[in-house]
Amino acid sequence: MTLRRKEEFWCSTACRKYFKTYLRTNMNGQYTIQCPNPSCNHHHHRVIKDGLITDDRCNDNSIHKDVLIGLAATLSDIPNHQSPENRRSRMGVV
Repeated sequence: MTLRRKEEFWCSTACRKYFKTYLRTNMNGQYTIQCPNPSCNHHHHRVIKDGLITDDRCNDNSIHKDVLIGLAATLSDIPNHQSPENRRSRMGVV
């Protein structure tokens, strides 16, 4: 069974925002993750193994399986682990 999980990215070179995208556990190879910010669209080249991002990087000349576009609704100036909503949910406050 293939599972999906959200992965957070930081667009450090262009718009400097955080965003999320879904990765599946059956994803293996070189992928391009595109920033969903319409004024940015920066490409992040990553190697993914079993749905997890590795420390390896790839480049524009590599053969990429897919271009994954981040979720525009998740664009944020702060990372998820520091968001007030995430902190409240971890404390059990509704």
